[in-house]
Amino acid sequence: MKRPYILYFAPGSGLGHLNRALAVCLELRDLGANAAIVTNSPFAEGLAPLAQLPFTCIAGELWERAAPAYLAREDPELVVLDTFPFGMRGEWVDFEFKAPVLYMARRLKVPAYREALPSLPEFSRFRRIIACESLTTDHDTLIASAEVVRLPGPIRLRPGVVATAAPARLGRIVNSRESCLVVHGGPVPEIHELLSHASGDIALITPWIGEDWPCPAFEYYPAANLFERAARVVSGAGYNTIADMLPYPERHTAIAFARRFDDQAGRLASPRPAEDGTRQAAELIAGLLQ
Repeated sequence: MKRPYILYFAPGSGLGHLNRALAVCLELRDLGANAAIVTNSPFAEGLAPLAQLPFTCIAGELWERAAPAYLAREDPELVVLDTFPFGMRGEWVDFEFKAPVLYMARRLKVPAYREALPSLPEFSRFRRIIACESLTTDHDTLIASAEVVRLPGPIRLRPGVVATAAPARLGRIVNSRESCLVVHGGPVPEIHELLSHASGDIALITPWIGEDWPCPAFEYYPAANLFERAARVVSGAGYNTIADMLPYPERHTAIAFARRFDDQAGRLASPRPAEDGTRQAAELIAGLLQ
């Protein structure tokens, strides 16, 4: 890739971290910055051609050793670490970074993270920390030694940025006056719980198409392209769908699911500003290249 460039590390087995990374890196591209995403998500291979953005996929069982080795070989101008400041498995705890490092801070259950990584380095190692949403008090305390910039609103993959045509049947359901989109890439039991809150003309958007669902199911990405047209959306309380539905709060039913590190209940209980923080996040990242 043409230098200078940014490596954005977005580990996670689902679409969540990948979606946020994609939104930021596409915005960076608009600013003239070269960015590539490194992830262990199995969905990255399908997203790469849609977004026309470079992805490197590292298998989850290899991530702890392979991700640092890949970074050492690539030697980028800037490193971005999403959600996990020292990695999911501590892969960055002892790593000697040559380039400036930026941490994208999403709500994190700090006690659980400390349990997983008992010895955390100083957060002063980060050139900048971007708070992508309101954080817990213990999270704020943890990062207080670094430069922290708080976005005015969440990072969103704006509708139409990845212009994927919806299947005809899905389009007809969305255009129905009683349309209800159930959107979730999480475990199958959680999807069934979300479906129990749905009514009307229901369509399920999920990567788990092979299941025996009680309604039409579609593997469509990004779901945010359809939210403006849907009469109602039912989802979990993950970062991305909460951010995507901020313009339409009266149409959104969100259910907080238990996650080891993600504080979904806290996110639902926190004030949710409607301003889009994506461009500012990209500017704060690109500014470290200058």
